Amino acid sequence: MVPRTAPICACVPATLFGIYLGLHNHGYVLVALWAPLADTAFPRIGIPKFFRYISERYPLTSQLIEENKIPEFDNLYVDFNGIIHQCSHPDDGDVYSRLSEEQIFASIFSYVDHLFGKIKPKKLFFIAVDGVAPRAKMNQQRSRRFRAAKEARGARERAGRKGAKLPEGKVFDSNCITPGTVFMAGLSEQLKYFVNKKISEDSHWRECQVILSGQEVPGEGEHKIMEYIRKSRAQPNHNPNIRHCLYGLDADLIMLGLLSHDPHFCLLREEVKFGPTRKKHNTRPESTNFHLLHLTLMREYLDLEFSEIKTLLPFNYSLERIIDDFVLLAVFIGNDFLPHLPDVHIRGDGLERLFEIYKQVLPLLDGYLNESGTINTARLQLLLDRMWKWDRESFHYQYEYDMNWIKEKQSGYSQPFQNGDSTIVMTRSQNEIFSQVKALVLERRSIPSTEQREVKLSFPNTFGAGERAFITKLADDLHLELSWDEYDEEDQNLAVLLFPGAFEPPSDEKVSESGSQGGVDTTAAVDCALRKYDEAKILMETPDDSFDSREGDKLKKKMDDWKRAYYAKKLRISYDDSDEMQQLVFCYIEGLQWVMNYYYSGVCSWGWFYRYHYAPRMSEVDKMEFRFELGEPFRPFEQLMGVLPEASKELVPLPYRPLMDDVSPIIDFYPREFELDMNGKKQEWEAVVKIPFIDENRLLQAMKPKEQKLTEEERRRNSFGTALSFSFRPEPPTEYPSSLPGTFPTLHRCLCSMEPYDLPSLDGLQLVQGLCDGVLLGAQSLAGFPTLKTVQCHAKIENHGVNIHGSESRNKSVVVYVENPYKNQETQKVATEMIGQRVFIGWPCLQEGMVTAVSDSSFKYRKTHGASEKVVSSPHPPQEVGLWKSKLERIEMFYSKRCGVVTGAIDVLVHVLPFKGMKSLESGAFVKEYETPDRETEQAVQMTITNVASEDPRYVERASLPLSEEFPIGKNVFFLGRQAYGAFAQVSGATETSLSVTLTCFAQGEDENERFKALVRSQPSERYYPFFAVAKIVGLSQKVVSRLTSRVMAIDGDHVGKINLGLSVKFEAKAQKVIGYSRKVSQHWEFSEKTVDLIKEYKENFPEVVKHLEKYGNDFLQLSEVFPGPGSDDRIKQLKAWLGAKGVRDFEAVPLNCDSVGKETVRRMEQLADQLSKGRAQGSKARIDGIPRQAVLKPEHAVYRLQDQRFAIGDRVVMAKDSGLVPLSIKGVIVGINAKALDVVWDISFMSGSTLVDKCSQRRGATVEFHACLNLSNPQVVTSNSSELQQLHLGGDLQRGTVQRPPPPSGGTRGPGLRGGPNQGGSVRGRGRFTGSIPPTRGGGPRGRGRGQSNLWAT
Repeated sequence: MVPRTAPICACVPATLFGIYLGLHNHGYVLVALWAPLADTAFPRIGIPKFFRYISERYPLTSQLIEENKIPEFDNLYVDFNGIIHQCSHPDDGDVYSRLSEEQIFASIFSYVDHLFGKIKPKKLFFIAVDGVAPRAKMNQQRSRRFRAAKEARGARERAGRKGAKLPEGKVFDSNCITPGTVFMAGLSEQLKYFVNKKISEDSHWRECQVILSGQEVPGEGEHKIMEYIRKSRAQPNHNPNIRHCLYGLDADLIMLGLLSHDPHFCLLREEVKFGPTRKKHNTRPESTNFHLLHLTLMREYLDLEFSEIKTLLPFNYSLERIIDDFVLLAVFIGNDFLPHLPDVHIRGDGLERLFEIYKQVLPLLDGYLNESGTINTARLQLLLDRMWKWDRESFHYQYEYDMNWIKEKQSGYSQPFQNGDSTIVMTRSQNEIFSQVKALVLERRSIPSTEQREVKLSFPNTFGAGERAFITKLADDLHLELSWDEYDEEDQNLAVLLFPGAFEPPSDEKVSESGSQGGVDTTAAVDCALRKYDEAKILMETPDDSFDSREGDKLKKKMDDWKRAYYAKKLRISYDDSDEMQQLVFCYIEGLQWVMNYYYSGVCSWGWFYRYHYAPRMSEVDKMEFRFELGEPFRPFEQLMGVLPEASKELVPLPYRPLMDDVSPIIDFYPREFELDMNGKKQEWEAVVKIPFIDENRLLQAMKPKEQKLTEEERRRNSFGTALSFSFRPEPPTEYPSSLPGTFPTLHRCLCSMEPYDLPSLDGLQLVQGLCDGVLLGAQSLAGFPTLKTVQCHAKIENHGVNIHGSESRNKSVVVYVENPYKNQETQKVATEMIGQRVFIGWPCLQEGMVTAVSDSSFKYRKTHGASEKVVSSPHPPQEVGLWKSKLERIEMFYSKRCGVVTGAIDVLVHVLPFKGMKSLESGAFVKEYETPDRETEQAVQMTITNVASEDPRYVERASLPLSEEFPIGKNVFFLGRQAYGAFAQVSGATETSLSVTLTCFAQGEDENERFKALVRSQPSERYYPFFAVAKIVGLSQKVVSRLTSRVMAIDGDHVGKINLGLSVKFEAKAQKVIGYSRKVSQHWEFSEKTVDLIKEYKENFPEVVKHLEKYGNDFLQLSEVFPGPGSDDRIKQLKAWLGAKGVRDFEAVPLNCDSVGKETVRRMEQLADQLSKGRAQGSKARIDGIPRQAVLKPEHAVYRLQDQRFAIGDRVVMAKDSGLVPLSIKGVIVGINAKALDVVWDISFMSGSTLVDKCSQRRGATVEFHACLNLSNPQVVTSNSSELQQLHLGGDLQRGTVQRPPPPSGGTRGPGLRGGPNQGGSVRGRGRFTGSIPPTRGGGPRGRGRGQSNLWAT
């Protein structure tokens, strides 16, 4: 019971947010949030909605990950359960999907490997899997799992009603992703194996410590991570500028990242798309776009958001304390532990209104609301008080005035004013109005006629219907003109009384002496009316009889009834029961403090939970005190029984399953049918799942007798464990057994150490609140972490219509206004200072570039090269003047609409070659390389940064190392000589000028590369026709064919939306095609026979569309005009169904330079690779001496040396990187070329392999970057030296060392054999440049000579 702490207050209505409500006779003052009854729900923060709100409010915070634009990170943390869900059931609605555990585990490994490869952490990789959760979270977990089971059952029933035949095999139950299940225990073992294998084989994984906190360690994944960060910050040797990257899907991660108060912090997540989405048919991580949410920028945006009150505060302004308060305010919109307060949600403007109230209240307080995790309830009370006052004003205006006026008009409500033949009765307020009007009439008679037109009387139009009727009648009786459409300077609506003719133009007509154009008769009539009103009876009302009093009583009764209905229907408690109400309110405010404790210092009570489905409408928080008992977490099986529905009872151990049967003493915990209260929401996942809360004592009492029946394995699953630490240990190698025999191989040379891990200990240390000493902020931030403070700018909060997600935002944004430091400077001077200099573009996510020119509206300035360099100008050719202006407008529009940045007038453009990457010279030095002129980009001069405080250490030019240091003995390399090109080798010695390597050569009976090319050439070819030929074949004009094969957008007037009626096989503006349906040769489109057939069917089935396209050309279509008449809706449905049945909506558009082969050809390639592997003889070892540095390739240098290779379908490649999905040195064949990567089918299967979306066998495919592979069919980085022949020492003992190949990934690794000459056909360059796809037969080359001597080195 909560003690009485405040006097009783009368009920005062308000709207929208806070209303100050007293519980009559309860002795408990409560602050309530007023909203429609169906608008209070219990979902967490809507993840997509919150992300959208943040990205639109603070537009620059989110960055799409691109090459060379990812910051360097020290630590990568993965909130792992999101990956498990994505890889195990990517489409819950697909009842036909069947994935084996082996497929799921392989997919998980591939996803983790991909994330690691993108971020490449330098020091720590922390994998956190959800363990048992606090009771506060278990309620939400329980709701999710019950809803998931209900939805799965519904999907199966719907499929059954349609007569669908479901595949055999067990459907994956996503509820098994709960600690204690067989699946999760198996996943823990798989993860241990995976980490051991990666550290043993992958050079990048070896460089950092890996921590695995699995499902056996209690706690939610993200909070395990935050506990590590908190305790690490308290250590004496902590680096204040540690660079964090946290992967996860939960919106709470934004709050947790902010309250860490470490500014170098990013959140990594997949791209979020809003609006209608097509069916996913490619969920591979390498085809997924990822975004970084920069908390450095969000911190600065919050500073801009709230800094306007800095000078108003009676205490020191602190951004860190503002952030703490922001985290507290965000709890009001709901999270995993508490429902959101009524009508405070993201979909509306909940946070924005909270911000406004906070800005009003904070200057009135003596400190911040949230004191590093401890809520100051007295200050919070004042915030809620202001919410009440603010909303009461809104309620009075909207509800009392608008609603009462409408109701009075509808019901004929009569005011006391009466107008009969003999008697007038007025209220006191009406008499006051009459007195002012009478004074106006009499005053007018005494002023000059020339000024009478200006005389008027205005009243604020806040009248009820009775007063409005009274004023209308009074104006008529006194011959006055009345206007209800006037407004004052503050937009307040006015009722204005004027004299006749005031609205008419002045005339020369003489005004009578009486002051009226109507003459004496009018004056007499007015005087008669004045006497009647003077003699009127004044109704002497008591306060209780007044209109306001009567309406107040009615309103109060309505509000009381509304509240009673809310609590009775939603919470099943009586509003008039003071004890119940006090317990509800106390539990909610106690929950606020529990959440703050959890966020800032960890679990303060494992057993506490919010015991209601909905939030209270009110709360009194002043002087509340909270005491939490830590307690103990549930055991895994106890949590399983607490969160799983009866439909998932196979996931619990056999002895506990009867507890979910009808005769169970706790069967009420497992309802098969339950209510989903949409509660004003649109999405089912937002619904309130109305199931009973678990009674902990009853549950444990029912489970205890069953415990003795558990097996030994089940007892282990029901126990807690510790986290594990993994690190590289070179020697001695050990053997790690397969975690999945028959699928994953035993690790015969495991080089990983695995030990129990404890989090950093405090041992008397205190957690650090706020920023750490020595942290770098603003323009001093570390490289890669963007800041607004590298330019001079200010901000405004306004409606700007930013377009982040495909449509303009309706909410306000923090808009940044940039000041131009080059304003009024001559372009010549700017050009002299900048051309030839390094600059940084892409503000605020800076990317280095080299300035080549500067231009303004008239001239382009370049620097001459020669004995004396100088800047010269040349006028724009006439045809380029318009192009220059369009570039300027495009830059300005991009910053404005996409970034919420107003650049101001752009007068000067800077022409820049973006930084491409580091390049390795023959000397071994690394220098910067910039893009070629065809990739030049333009930047507004005011958005160009000339200096930065921190350089990215990855992109600093460096001199070459001594050969012995860069190539230590035993180093794995690839040989780049002409004959043994691509052979895997090992350094066996080094001098000051040359290297010795030992390689393994495989004799070949024939040129295997040519055999793979022959398979490509022999595949059935799809016939293509030029678009003008297609037009003749189908009998349509070229214009219609061009439109029909593109997108044809039609406006749906009834549904206020747009529908695509086209076949969507070509995308001219995006330079995209659909493989198998379209391609572009030179400047013309060609279409396959499949496309021709589609057009014919379209024409036959929907001639209305074709006819309309022929008539109206490129105009937007109106569906009502395309399909007129009563049957239009049916025709539209038929067209949509036809497009869906033909797979048009699932077509995947790819860049024009992409290409691939069909499944049958891939199958034959696999067969050929298997055949060659079986027939290949044992390799012979050879040593080569005296070779230069550039004749070998280090795996870590592949990114620098292989990025400009050309590739074609059917090319043989070898994996040249020793990090990533594919093990080093295995060979494969290219089966697909994408914009930025290659699809390769490898000769052998491996752990993280995929099927390339069902194109190849299990675990045999992988998509890799261009620079990851060495092209064996078309050698392009061959190093030659004709000065002398080198001796081959084949077999037997070698002069120095032996070849130590990396451990075989599965059944042995096959190295490349001797290679012939270069491929002479067309190809695709490594950076996506396309010059053709399938080349002709390449020329022959020298063959390997077997044993004896071989000229491997000479040309």
